[in-house]
Amino acid sequence: MVQNKFIKCSIGLLCLSGVFSSAMADIKISGTVDQSAERFVTKTNPGALTGTDNVVRRASTLANYNYLSFSGSQVINGDFKATYELSYKYMGPDTESRAPVNYLSHVGLEGGFGKLKLGRQWRPLFTAVAAIDPTQLAATPGFAGAGKSGTGLSGLAPGPNSNTITYNLPSLMPGLFVQVQKGFADATQGENAGGFVILTDGQKFFATYAKHTEKMLARSIFAASATGTNGIDSTPVALGLTLAQLTVIGQNGLNHRLYTSTAGGETRESDGVAGYYNFGTFKLVGGFVTEKVKGSQAKLEMDVIGVKVPFGSSVNFGYLYSKASHTRSAGTKFNISGDKFLLTYDFSKRTTAYYALGKQQLEGGTAAGNEFSSQINAIGIQHKF
Repeated sequence: MVQNKFIKCSIGLLCLSGVFSSAMADIKISGTVDQSAERFVTKTNPGALTGTDNVVRRASTLANYNYLSFSGSQVINGDFKATYELSYKYMGPDTESRAPVNYLSHVGLEGGFGKLKLGRQWRPLFTAVAAIDPTQLAATPGFAGAGKSGTGLSGLAPGPNSNTITYNLPSLMPGLFVQVQKGFADATQGENAGGFVILTDGQKFFATYAKHTEKMLARSIFAASATGTNGIDSTPVALGLTLAQLTVIGQNGLNHRLYTSTAGGETRESDGVAGYYNFGTFKLVGGFVTEKVKGSQAKLEMDVIGVKVPFGSSVNFGYLYSKASHTRSAGTKFNISGDKFLLTYDFSKRTTAYYALGKQQLEGGTAAGNEFSSQINAIGIQHKF
């Protein structure tokens, strides 16, 4: 009932926004077109059955999707401003999402009280922490790509949080930003809440602390941040199943499940700290993110460190190393480490060519010969408009 009321409220505000939009002068159409040739290799040995999935596909490796956004605002009585954004993403014919889908969609009101928005929005932990990943590659664990709906780190899930109310407090001092968010349950996620505090000068340094809590749905799974297996669904390798399907049932080289909820209601709690300092010749980034199921031993802890180095005005190099330590509800442990490299060449402010490399591997916690690893190589071009 609460969710229905919230949706009706959002629709009502959207209608008001539509009324305001008739007089808007600053409607903005923007987006990203990203196309790459991507080779994705995942290896596993589920028990006595060995499988390798080697896929060459078209993808959007750097941006993770093609994107089209409509946004705008309208000043009301000189004191407030109504805002809206409606966007769609398309990941391409060779990936999971083979048709455009609604992505961000929210309406809001801004004024001296701060900013209030309702709709599909980024989680605060993802906004604050993942944004400073110098590679932004979602194929390997790290700030970006560490979570997916139901798996990895829920607070870092690289997708919008549905049915949310987000409030940005007015800045109490230059460079200080505070955001809180409330999310309502639906068929894909439980009731959740989060927030961040950011302190930055906008140039040399950035520091953040962010938090996210979420109620587990019945029969939902808290699993390892093994993003390299997500979405690789072209080839059955064992038991008639693909690697992605083997991962879900806990048979992809090791049992990736950390915790499985029976009736639902358990709390997954994420905390993250991250920051960077720009030395001029290079930018150093680092952070620590953890997630646990309260009342159990199940948890995931990720350390990351990376660097971004400019070479002249057109070439940039980014690298991020991550190590995620996993503990199952039974107390058994294993680690997954990852490396991400990104080399870009800017033809202009809007058009960039790139080479991307991401890889991850299992470290311990399983029998010899029961390995898991994945690697992605991609060459592509991205244009923003």
